[in-house]
Amino acid sequence: MVVRAAEGSDGSRVAVVAAGAGARGAFEAGALSVLLPWLDERGLRPTIYVGTSAGAINATLLAATAQLPAGEAGEQLLEFWRSVTIRKVFRSPLRSGPSTLATYLGQLLGVAHVVSLLDTAPLADFAEQTFARFAEPLQRNIASGAVAALAVVATDAHERTSVFADLAPGMSAPAVNVGRAIDYLPATVTFRHVLASSAIPVLFRPIEVDGAYYTDGGVRLNVPLAPAVALGATRLVVVATHPETYPAAPPTAAHPRPPDVIDSVAGALGSLLADGMVEDLHTLDKLNAHANGTTVRLIPRLFVGPETRGELGELAARLYAERPHGRRAIRELDFRLAHALLGRAERGDGDLLSYILFDEAFLEQAIQLGIGYARRTITASAPWLP
Repeated sequence: MVVRAAEGSDGSRVAVVAAGAGARGAFEAGALSVLLPWLDERGLRPTIYVGTSAGAINATLLAATAQLPAGEAGEQLLEFWRSVTIRKVFRSPLRSGPSTLATYLGQLLGVAHVVSLLDTAPLADFAEQTFARFAEPLQRNIASGAVAALAVVATDAHERTSVFADLAPGMSAPAVNVGRAIDYLPATVTFRHVLASSAIPVLFRPIEVDGAYYTDGGVRLNVPLAPAVALGATRLVVVATHPETYPAAPPTAAHPRPPDVIDSVAGALGSLLADGMVEDLHTLDKLNAHANGTTVRLIPRLFVGPETRGELGELAARLYAERPHGRRAIRELDFRLAHALLGRAERGDGDLLSYILFDEAFLEQAIQLGIGYARRTITASAPWLP
C-alpha cells in the first residue's frame, strides 16, 4: 500500500501515464505540453509519472522538470524531441550490418552471440548525455516530494513486467502484482533504466541493470495504468499513440492479396501495443461505474490519443515519400532500403515505419498533432471520465 503522496489542491493525486511509442513519443510530448499548464491552472499538477519505452523518456523528463512552471516543463520536453535524429538512435545498418552478419554466422557456428539487429550505441551515448542534465533535479524533486513517484516499465528475461520505482520519502509500492506478473523494484532511476524500458526486442540491444537484462516494457505493459493506480493515483492522465477504442468494423470487400509477413508483423504490433490499453481502460470505466456507494476507489481519467490507429503511420508514410532525393538519399540509402522492405509493403500504411522515423519533419508534425488532440480534449464538455 502507498503510505503518503503529494496531493493536488483538491486532494487529488494525479498521475501521468505515457505509453510506449518509439518516434511517436513526439506526439505524446506535444499533448503533454498542452495538458500540463491546463492541469496546473486547476490545481492538478501531476506528482506521479509512469511510462513505458518512449513514454518512460517523457515521464522521466517531466519528473526531472517538475520544479519548473508547467509551461516551461512542457517546452523542455518539446525541446528534447526536436533534438532527436536518426543517427542519435542507431548507426547506419550499412556500417554495422556486416559486423552483425558476421556475428550471426558466428552464432550459427556456436562461437558468437547476436543480441540485436541495430547498433544502438549512439542512443546510449545520447541518453547518458541528456540524463546528465536532469539527474540532479530529478532526485531533488523526488526527495522533496514534488514528485511522489517516477516509475519506468521494462520486461525482464523471464517475461515478467518490471517496474523500476523511484519513490519520495514515505512512499511505498507493492512488491508484486500477481494478477499481471508485475514486479515493483525500488530504484534510483538512471538513464540505464530508461534505456532498458526502450530496448525494442530484436532491433535494440537488451540493457543490463543490476546484473539482469531487460527489454522494452511495451512487450507486456505498453500503457502502465496498473502501476499508476498501485502507486496511489486518484486521477489518471493517459497519453498514447493509439485511440482508446477498437477499430470500427472492417469493410466487407475482399482483400486483393493474402497478408504477407510485413502485414502480419504490423497487425501483431498494433494488437500488442493497443489492445491491452483498450481493455484496461474499459475495465477502469466499469469499476468507476460501480464505485458509488462501494469500497471501490473512483479514479477519473483523461485520455489523449489519435482518432485512428493508422493516423501516425499514414503521416510517416506521406512524409517519408516527400523526403528530398539526391545526396541526402544516397547518405540514407540504408534507411530507404528499410522503407522499401517495411513502409511501402505494409498494409498498415507506414505504421512500422512511424516507430523508427526519427526525422525532423515527422517528429515536428507528430508534436503538432499531439497538441491539436490535447486541445480538442480539454475543450470538450467533459474531458474527464467519469
